[in-house]
Amino acid sequence: MCFSASASFIAAGALATLGGISLASAKKKDKVLAAIPIMFSIQQFCEGIQWLYLNSGSSSPILGYFFLFFAFILWPIYIPVAVYILDKKERKILGWFIFVGIAVAIYFITILMMGPLNVLKINSCVAYYFNFPFQNVVVLAYMLAIIGSFFISSLNIFRYFGIVIGFLGLVSWFFFALTFTSVWCFFAAMVSLMFFFYIRYKREVNKMLEKVNKGVLRK
Repeated sequence: MCFSASASFIAAGALATLGGISLASAKKKDKVLAAIPIMFSIQQFCEGIQWLYLNSGSSSPILGYFFLFFAFILWPIYIPVAVYILDKKERKILGWFIFVGIAVAIYFITILMMGPLNVLKINSCVAYYFNFPFQNVVVLAYMLAIIGSFFISSLNIFRYFGIVIGFLGLVSWFFFALTFTSVWCFFAAMVSLMFFFYIRYKREVNKMLEKVNKGVLRK
C-alpha cells in the first residue's frame, strides 16, 4: 500500500465534495456529522502539501503541527461531543468520554509546545516524531475517547463506524507502526464517507415518509 501527495489530494477533494453536499442537505442536528468529512479533507489537503515538501527533500513543521492539531487535539474532543449531541440516551456516560478527550487534547498541546517536531518520509508514508512520554497510557486514553464513544452510543451508525475504524486502527498499528498517525487518519478520513451515505439515506427516508403522510392526510 502506497501513500503520496496525489492520494492525499484526491482524498481531500472527494471528502470536500461529498462533505459539502452532506452539509448543504443535512438537517440541523446532523450537520455535526456532515462536517466530519470536510474537516478530514482539510487535514488530508494539509498532508498533501507536506508530501510536496518531503518529495523536494525538506519538510514543513507548521503543516506538521496543523495536521497533528486535527489528529491529537480536535478529534479526541469533537468526536465524543458529536456523539453526545446526537445520542440523548447515553449522555450521562458519554460526558465522561468528552472529559477524557479534553484531557488527551491538553496533554498533546502541552507536549507539542515543549519539544521539536520532526516530519519524515518512511516507507512511502509520513511519520511525525516528537517527545511522547507515557505513550501507552495516552494512546489508550485517546482510543477510549474516540472509539469508546462510538461503541457506547445507542446509534447504529456510530457503532458501525467505530467497528470499522477500530479494525483499521489495528491494521495501521501492526503494519504501519512508525507512521501510525498518518495512515490511521487517512483510513479514518475515507471511512468518514459513511456519514455522507447515512445522511443521504436519512434524507430519502424522510422524503418517503413525508409523501406517505401527505397521502394519508388526503385520504
